[in-house]
Amino acid sequence: MALVRGAGTKIALNVVRTRVTVLVFNLTIISVMLSVLGGRAEGGDQGFLVHLSSFVALFTGFCLTLLGLFWLLSSQEWDEEGLSRLEPFTLGAMTTYLALSQTVTAFMHEYLRRINSAIEAVRPGSAETGSLVPPDVLGGTGQPVLLLLGSAIWILTTYVGPLKTGIKGAVCGGRGWVFAAYYAGIQIPIYWVYAEVWRLQYLPADQPTNLLGEFAVQFAQPLLWFR
Repeated sequence: MALVRGAGTKIALNVVRTRVTVLVFNLTIISVMLSVLGGRAEGGDQGFLVHLSSFVALFTGFCLTLLGLFWLLSSQEWDEEGLSRLEPFTLGAMTTYLALSQTVTAFMHEYLRRINSAIEAVRPGSAETGSLVPPDVLGGTGQPVLLLLGSAIWILTTYVGPLKTGIKGAVCGGRGWVFAAYYAGIQIPIYWVYAEVWRLQYLPADQPTNLLGEFAVQFAQPLLWFR
């Protein structure tokens, strides 16, 4: 068992190492995506604005990755057993899922939007009249399938994973309110920033917007990936 009971619940070292490995892998993905998007945004402020939401998601994912590493590394006891304390480990495990969620958001939005643009470019009446790609290859059922796959991964990393981890930590440690407050304390500010970014990137400056409504939609971000 990963949970070891003695003078309090402790976490085995191999479990902590797994989370640390995942975070390091996530950091690598973020670095690669930032490099790729940075090359695409060399056209100045306008080029940067096109990928603004993806940059914000990657920046947030980077910060959460480092935060998760902090919690996991600080959870370890400095003794001969090398076990980890439950509370900081649970916070680190929750942060691991939330960091992955930001990477999924950036990846899915960026590439699903580009797939949608490519499909629109080869539809009848578009400027790409010489294209050899049938316009309905992905435009019929393909796009919904891709969106469904991405949405499933996003839901797992955003809600199922961290909440399940928090519940496990609450059952073993009895501090569910701490984990719930931590989850909300991370998600709410991030989604408020996303709402501002979406308004800046996709809505005309003179168009009145309901920022609260944009904020609420962020809790179901897959609805915005083809926007």
